[in-house]
Amino acid sequence: MLQLIGSFKGFFRHTCNLLYPPLCFHCEGSLEGENQIFCATCLLQFTPIQKMERCPFCFSADFNPMQEKCCASCVADPLPLKAVAAVFDYLGPAASLVRHLKYGGQDHLASGCGAYLAYQHAELGWPIPDLIVPMPMPRLRKLERGYNQSLLLANALARFLDRPVVELLHRKSTGFSQAGLTVGQRKELNHADFALEKGASHFDKSILLIDDVMTTGSSLRCSAEALAPLYPTAIHGLTLCRAI
Repeated sequence: MLQLIGSFKGFFRHTCNLLYPPLCFHCEGSLEGENQIFCATCLLQFTPIQKMERCPFCFSADFNPMQEKCCASCVADPLPLKAVAAVFDYLGPAASLVRHLKYGGQDHLASGCGAYLAYQHAELGWPIPDLIVPMPMPRLRKLERGYNQSLLLANALARFLDRPVVELLHRKSTGFSQAGLTVGQRKELNHADFALEKGASHFDKSILLIDDVMTTGSSLRCSAEALAPLYPTAIHGLTLCRAI
């Protein structure tokens, strides 16, 4: 009976592929394999950012490694983290991947991102953290989406780093999505919207904050400041993408 069900599922899948051929998540070209989500051309664009090309503190591209120790933004207003970095620029197939993960209900995509995050973490030469902390999401938005993509990414990375994922932060509902905010509005995010979870007791630990996309760094800044009462020994921030 189980073999018959399995055969039927296989037949149904192949029939669907004939009627509705799978398309690349980015360019919408035809895919060769059933389990692929990007075509070969788009896969070649998943090249991690080289750390020597970016500001060592905020990972900004507006940086000249031959003349500067950090970018002008870090000189004027440094982030309250030891360093932040990203795997990809928020462009092309990488941006399409994030959009499908966040807005397309495709939460399974996060598991495949763990290897990219782990690779970049190793390339950066950062120490293995004591705790991995996902960026918090307002509870109402989490109910609407069904999951917190930052938590899914944190769990995917934890399988490689063998470190616990702890949701130390929560965020009040703002009634709007950051995706619709301007750069100026993002920088004016209310720090009071980010707070420690009740009973948080992980003192004197090194922390790795995980998020999907860094735009201005305001969310990372707010999260790091909310974690200050725990006296972390160091806070790093790693995101899947960084907006240009």
